Amino acid sequence: MKKYHAYFLTLSLASSLTSHTSYQSTDFSIVKCTIQPTTYEQIWLTQLRDEHSTREQFRIAAHKLIEALVIKVYDCLQTKTVTINTPVAACNGIALDDLVEHIVSVMRSGDIPLNIFSKHFPYAAINKILIQRNEETAEPIFKYRKFSPTIAHAKKVIITEPMIATGGTLSMVINLLKSHGVEEKNIIVAAICAAPEGLRQLEQQFPEINVVLTVIDDHLNEKKYISPGLGDFGDRYFGTE
Repeated sequence: MKKYHAYFLTLSLASSLTSHTSYQSTDFSIVKCTIQPTTYEQIWLTQLRDEHSTREQFRIAAHKLIEALVIKVYDCLQTKTVTINTPVAACNGIALDDLVEHIVSVMRSGDIPLNIFSKHFPYAAINKILIQRNEETAEPIFKYRKFSPTIAHAKKVIITEPMIATGGTLSMVINLLKSHGVEEKNIIVAAICAAPEGLRQLEQQFPEINVVLTVIDDHLNEKKYISPGLGDFGDRYFGTE
């Protein structure tokens, strides 16, 4: 038990060392959540970042943070007041008044949160898009898409994309969704880690979208990788690094 406690204490202390620039949600109008990670998120984020984390540790941390993202997505949805009866008395509560009808997975990393989000929104249609990054230019290259024919009428569309670096991939995804009739205001992007440069790019192009995330990192380095970041999310999760 002492070893277990010490391990998580170390992770928590390390997380404070990896946090440099502090941003507020008001810095980016498209960000619709508190962007100061909770203690719970900091612990799992530290494990996710650590280059010495095993594949199992990386996957566990990813799943914990994605579950926390689901909560932030719920905060973007409209609710309504309902009256129910407990075994003791009547009381008021809330229920969703929004229907998440579509999830768009940006393959392949987006398939990781997709598995968790689809459990929380089991009625949502699943759409796929593959956009690869040119490692020399950092420009997105479109490869494949499969959208549901009903996506144009969706009230809410969640895009699962764990990392927002330059914003180029998401810009292409959102433009494709808009070309199929999806309104900006109905789009929710769920990400774990984002660079401020990518968020600014998205905010300039799509000021009405909604973004929820775990953390905003310092900057993009010369290779257009998020710093401090966590490496290649897909490679570390799938074991293809």
